[in-house]
Amino acid sequence: MPNEKTGFLIHRDAYMHVMALSPEQRGELFGCLFWFAERVAQRGYLDVTVAAAQCTNLTPEAKMAFRFMADSIQRDTMKWRDKQSSYLAAAERRAEKRKESAAPMPFKGKGVDVYPSEEEHKALLEG
Repeated sequence: MPNEKTGFLIHRDAYMHVMALSPEQRGELFGCLFWFAERVAQRGYLDVTVAAAQCTNLTPEAKMAFRFMADSIQRDTMKWRDKQSSYLAAAERRAEKRKESAAPMPFKGKGVDVYPSEEEHKALLEG
């Protein structure tokens, strides 16, 4: 995709759960969240439980916090991808409309559609 997602959100509702962890576990959790966000941005959907199992330095409490925070990161990333797809599709539709409207339109004369000859058409485009 031309527009790469470069960030992720940490929602405030996770504050009390994260603050219950030791400073070391908060650091490990933060590192795992960055790792997870990068993988989701690259690959799309990932199973959060499988990802949590790969974060071997987390305590069970930190893994629980990881799971619900990773769910949020994944949901936000998928929503962002959907929006990007619809924005790109809309941009393509607008570009097609511009191409169509840029085509020379026939002009009307005395109530009858009159189309220019090839030479007149070239002269209109050039000049």
